[in-house]
Amino acid sequence: MKLYDLTIKQFLDKTASSEPMPAGGSALALCAALAASITEMVAKLVLEKAKYAQLYVRIREIYSELENTRLLLMRDIDRDAESYQIVLDAFLMPKDSANEIVLRRVKIQKALKAATLVQLDVAEKCHTLFNYIMEIANIVEGSLAADNRVSLMICNTAAKGAIFNVKTNISQIDDIDFIEEVISKCDNLESDINLKY
Repeated sequence: MKLYDLTIKQFLDKTASSEPMPAGGSALALCAALAASITEMVAKLVLEKAKYAQLYVRIREIYSELENTRLLLMRDIDRDAESYQIVLDAFLMPKDSANEIVLRRVKIQKALKAATLVQLDVAEKCHTLFNYIMEIANIVEGSLAADNRVSLMICNTAAKGAIFNVKTNISQIDDIDFIEEVISKCDNLESDINLKY
């Protein structure tokens, strides 16, 4: 069973257990998907209001993008858990001989890069989502604006959390070119979100 198919209680209980997965990365993907859901609701309600009729086409486009992003983020809940399980498995590889040590190190580095890219992807999706939420924020008012602001706050936290996870992972990676590229992407994402928030 996929993590995103669990009930809320099951997911929380599983996260709270001594099992290593799901952990922070999966929780961030879930939070970002929740942020998308809230703004989807706001957009759907806006579509029903006559006073927003002149914006119908654009809001409908945003709604569709929010839905697509939410579905991708739901998959990221499991992608993160699966990728980090590979990291944990690599650390458990034998290291009794020189060859085993080398093979273990190669596997750890490969697994860390893959896990890092999952979290970078979550951060990038959060950035995209953030822009859609901001666009809706410039349209709505009243209680809809309050709900949308909650969505924005959740998305902001999820983006920054994913970036934090990326930077934590790369502290264990040896590939300087990979590190520089990833840090540059994270810095750009974070500065743009900070500028707009």
